[in-house]
Amino acid sequence: MTIQQDSHDTSADTVDEIVIRDATEADRAVIQGLLHGSLRRNYDGDHVAQADRIIDAHLGGGKDPVGHFSKTQHVYVAEAGGEVVGVMNIAEKRQGTMKISPLIVNPDFRGSNGAGSALLAKSVEVAKARGVRQLYGTVAEPSSWIETFYLNRGWTCGSQSNSQYRPGVVEHAIYYNVDSDESGPVGEPLKFEEYSPSKYDELERFLISRMDVFVDGIDEEFVRALVAGHERRSSGEVESKYKEIYLGYDSDVLSSVIAFGPKKGGAVKLMPLSATSQRALQETLRFAQSWAAGRTHKLYTHQHVDPAVVTAFQSEMWTLEGLLPEAYSGEKVAAQWGWLPGETTHLGRNSDRLKAYTERFLTFVQKRGWDQLEEARSLAMAVGGEAGELLAELQWLSEPEVVELLNADREFKTKLSFEAADILNYLIRFARYCDFDLIEAADKKLAVNIDRFPVEEVHGLKGKRYKANR
Repeated sequence: MTIQQDSHDTSADTVDEIVIRDATEADRAVIQGLLHGSLRRNYDGDHVAQADRIIDAHLGGGKDPVGHFSKTQHVYVAEAGGEVVGVMNIAEKRQGTMKISPLIVNPDFRGSNGAGSALLAKSVEVAKARGVRQLYGTVAEPSSWIETFYLNRGWTCGSQSNSQYRPGVVEHAIYYNVDSDESGPVGEPLKFEEYSPSKYDELERFLISRMDVFVDGIDEEFVRALVAGHERRSSGEVESKYKEIYLGYDSDVLSSVIAFGPKKGGAVKLMPLSATSQRALQETLRFAQSWAAGRTHKLYTHQHVDPAVVTAFQSEMWTLEGLLPEAYSGEKVAAQWGWLPGETTHLGRNSDRLKAYTERFLTFVQKRGWDQLEEARSLAMAVGGEAGELLAELQWLSEPEVVELLNADREFKTKLSFEAADILNYLIRFARYCDFDLIEAADKKLAVNIDRFPVEEVHGLKGKRYKANR
């Protein structure tokens, strides 16, 4: 289902020691409250009933009578100062994996309290004891801070699914390979150097021995053509199909090869791209990302479908853009991976969060019958009223005072965000009532303003100063 954790800071001076223990019947009410209070924001369904099901399975010896794939289920609680502040259910699957569904921490105890981290550490401990190879779960995209919590602890976001647990809400699947922290000491990072003719025989042996895993036609002629492309790199002409080839060495051992091929439109294709291990591939991807800075808006590549390859790309926050059956070899599938420099989110990059929220919000309005009471004038007045409430929060404050409150007073920032959200909600309803696309209208107005306010005329000016200059 979902995984819940926050990253807000709390005062470390008041943190009690966290104790992780098995749930008991006495915890049922608080577990029901935790699930209902947290999950109802992004998930449909009866969350109290879910709480009862997982508790009953746990108290019944770990057996879920309706779980088709589950071997065992256990519920743990995090306790601080005698109070239950978090809960986690883990379900061991017949396939050697274990799902966390859910992990929730009381909002008052999130952050530096450590309850979420302690529960997560318990899941790894149990997984290792049970011989489980992978932990997994899901996170709703609107709760981006929750996904950050997991990513910062070595988890990987693997996929996304729209409208899985609630219409309009994108769900991210995340996972953690349990044995990933037992692979021994990490060696020195790969050292990359540009291809030179003295490396030809080494390059040829590497590519011919490795690329045929999913590409037909890799032979001496292919390597000669590739190197010829590298020799044309000084032209800088896309139509010359030039390449920039780099070799990555682990000590003195060639461990990866990557060729950058600029394309029309500005994207750069990495082909060939091959490495001897998952670690070497990840380091090669990082090298590619550093190479891309200031040179291109996108990197992409085609790769064979393999667990280590997929994990490497997902770990470095590349997006799976499509599958290409038999594109490079008969009866084999290639995957296209893409990476956009400057991206700050993981997955959901192609999803329209405003559109998804609009669908959810209008469904909320429709279910309550409020859409039948709407009028254009009343909705427009509501926008103005909510804008007035936002102004009221700032009315008697100087700008330095506002900045100070934003930095120090979480409640103040929350008030401003809620008033702004009310404005957005009424604008969405107004646009729906008047039958126009709010974002399309904003995009068109932006195009008008680009012509209306040329950069060379308005840079550094605002309001009346600009109008006076005109």
